[in-house]
Amino acid sequence: MHTSYQKLVDASSNNDRVELEKIYMELIVEKMKLDKFFTMFLDKFESAMDCEDSNTPIWNLYRTKHKHYGDIDQAVKAAQYYMKK
Repeated sequence: MHTSYQKLVDASSNNDRVELEKIYMELIVEKMKLDKFFTMFLDKFESAMDCEDSNTPIWNLYRTKHKHYGDIDQAVKAAQYYMKK
């Protein structure tokens, strides 16, 4: 779970709309940075990413960043939900 998730829950329970929007924008910026990372990463290392041998440093970095991206995406969706409440 992303660290901002608890901040989202706290801001929502306090009905702090400004804080919710601030956290949401921070998450969007972080997600866009990861989008850029994946674009550049795949452009550079796609040919080195062998599906047969996925136990390499390149694959490990990809998996780590992909998990982080998933956590951020989940936090973004939670922020959208709390802002609609």
